[in-house]
Amino acid sequence: MTRNKLPDSAKKKNAIVLYRFPNKKKINVVSGEAMAVSDLSAIDNGFIISSFDGKKQYVILDEKGNIDLQLLPSGKEESTKEQDFKQYVEKIKRGIKLNKFSKVVAARTYTITKPKDFHPITFFEKALHYTQAFVCLVFIENELCWCCASPELLLQTTKAEIETYSLAGTLKDTIDFSDKEKEEQAIVTRSIADTLASFKELKKVSFKTKVMANGTLNHLLTHIQAKKKRKLHWHKMALALHPTPAVGGFPKQPAIDFIKENEHFDRSFYSGFLGEIKNGNAKLYVNLRCMEATRSQLIFYAGCGITEGSDPKKEWMETNHKIDILKSLLVR
Repeated sequence: MTRNKLPDSAKKKNAIVLYRFPNKKKINVVSGEAMAVSDLSAIDNGFIISSFDGKKQYVILDEKGNIDLQLLPSGKEESTKEQDFKQYVEKIKRGIKLNKFSKVVAARTYTITKPKDFHPITFFEKALHYTQAFVCLVFIENELCWCCASPELLLQTTKAEIETYSLAGTLKDTIDFSDKEKEEQAIVTRSIADTLASFKELKKVSFKTKVMANGTLNHLLTHIQAKKKRKLHWHKMALALHPTPAVGGFPKQPAIDFIKENEHFDRSFYSGFLGEIKNGNAKLYVNLRCMEATRSQLIFYAGCGITEGSDPKKEWMETNHKIDILKSLLVR
């Protein structure tokens, strides 16, 4: 078995991860210690969680440690106001008209007081209802507690090939996608194709598009595969792909810079990535349809791709639908 090349001085915190892959029944458990890491090339085993900006990254190792699920992190966040979000969408559209970028993903929060009977594992168990999603709970004592039911694969690797998703365009209870949703998703597909083409270690890239359901929401999904010509470490692929235009925008850097300057909150681990590293191979998902739990709040996150044809009112409703994926579990 390959081993992680981590410094002995790395600070460790008690942690637990529960996760289930899409269309599977097995619940995987990693219970042990979490360490903050800055170099993902050293990770060949464990569970990884990385923030949107990559400044916070943890690996959780299975050491069978004790965990206190009452030790939630501190911190508070305000709900995004509808008017503020719509103004943000209009500002993005002005940037598109000025040719600064062709797409930016606008994100927002919805915050409630944490119910007295809230328990992270119970919430995770309810989220298992979404059978086609990657359902995950990551808990690090006094540091973070996130739950997701993500539809989006960032990267899966084997010795022979890699897989990723181009997932964008969202409709509720219908599959009648407009040109706006189709173009939004096509931007993601083209960007991922260009990224894969930059790796000389890859060949024979293939694309297959379909509609994917996640709860009451439908998305346009292109399943992308490529064969390996020679060895390629998972972290190089993950860092090249992330953030895709499905969560950041296009072109990548101008969109990310705009988000950093204009979004009214810290995305933290929302739209970052998380998943399993096993014997040097990765199975990573984008942290979407997600909720953060703190000592006093539950914070729900959602975003939508803004292009030239976006309607601020419709984009606000789209984020409401996405937030409802997990928020609705509170009354189950």
